[in-house]
Amino acid sequence: MLSTTSATISKLLWRCCHLPVYCRSLDGICRRPYFLSFPPLSHYSIQVENRIDDKLLCVKWDDGRITHYPHIYLRDHCPCPSCYDPQTRQRTISNPIYGNYIDATIKTADINRDKNEVHVEWINDGQHTSSIFQLDWLKDRRFMNQDENQQSRIGRTLWDSHTRHNIPRFEFNNVMTDRLQLYQCLRSILKHGIAIIENVHPNEPGQIRKLANQVAFLRRNCYGDSFRIESIDDAPTIGYQSGTLALHSDNAYYFNISGILLLHSIATVSHGGDNLFSDGFKAAQLLKDNYPQYYELLKKYPLEHHEIGTATYDFHQIALHPVISEYHNGEMKQICYGDHSRTSMMHVPHDEVPIFYEALLQFLKYIYHSDYLIKLKLKPGNLVAFDNYRLFHGRTAFVNTSDRRRLLEAGHLDWEEATSYMRIVERDFNMNNLTPSF
Repeated sequence: MLSTTSATISKLLWRCCHLPVYCRSLDGICRRPYFLSFPPLSHYSIQVENRIDDKLLCVKWDDGRITHYPHIYLRDHCPCPSCYDPQTRQRTISNPIYGNYIDATIKTADINRDKNEVHVEWINDGQHTSSIFQLDWLKDRRFMNQDENQQSRIGRTLWDSHTRHNIPRFEFNNVMTDRLQLYQCLRSILKHGIAIIENVHPNEPGQIRKLANQVAFLRRNCYGDSFRIESIDDAPTIGYQSGTLALHSDNAYYFNISGILLLHSIATVSHGGDNLFSDGFKAAQLLKDNYPQYYELLKKYPLEHHEIGTATYDFHQIALHPVISEYHNGEMKQICYGDHSRTSMMHVPHDEVPIFYEALLQFLKYIYHSDYLIKLKLKPGNLVAFDNYRLFHGRTAFVNTSDRRRLLEAGHLDWEEATSYMRIVERDFNMNNLTPSF
């Protein structure tokens, strides 16, 4: 039987100036008040059972959910200063799983009512006789069951025919001066795949770098960390010509493709030059729902992409990517494809080549479907930022004239740096949500 133990923390405000501070409301962000001197209130009414034979600590939470914590997991993550360095928050010992942790067994487990924590005693663990776990810490690390494992980690919204009318928009000055506005912009890119930043000032090269430096830094590639996109003679890539540019992933010829692409429109032309965007995750989901055998083929076999030329240096990049990549739980992780960068090397058995092309053709039909394709003519001074793991982008053909030449500046951010920035903001403003890893 589970024994019931209630643990409740009540934080007293000793002086009247210790009032709750609320941050501005942001759409889609779960917020809570925080105190200038004390952490937020936490209330738990839980049941705990230590199953020694199964080596499990079982916790029934106040929402009715039961979590089983293996003893070896708790021993591995003991937060005491002898196991985790309090300054770096990193483990201070090596290879614990192959040491005496394999037989780790909790003798007793009790709740400290005053401190809202679980105190466990270990059997035969040398000088390390006990560990203390905060209930908040345990609740944040509840193990998933099979159904929960299939749920979305990131909470993306796939595109439909209405998306083109609801692209999130932000003011450049606001995202440059307000951390919460920049955070919300990044969350919009994470959720919707795209955001437009308007009224970039001054409307000249260099603003991409300033924006990226608010988050972390620009990622460098063979064209530099920021680069001009314009029609030039002896262009090293089709993107630097004036013809139609098919929908594609950027940097498909790198093993680690860039996460966020920033495009700042500095000058435009009268005829053509519209930017095209399509939701690759939506296309992949449609393929999975309607042609599962095609979906599995595009997930199984990689395509080779390359880029050859001279820019900041001579380069010959080659990388292999499946068109569709998934996380361990089946959620889509990355789409990677580009007709102009795709090589003739196919890593597909010859007898599956015809059906592979069928799968690719059906996928591209979804990519170019009018319901999921957005066509934008970026105004000078506008900047579009989008998820390069998810969206395909392209361009219609254009014509330069003697007085008007199309010019954009581009640069890349890695999702690792963007999500790191988001977690710091979540910490500093005491938000309940924590941006997941990629």
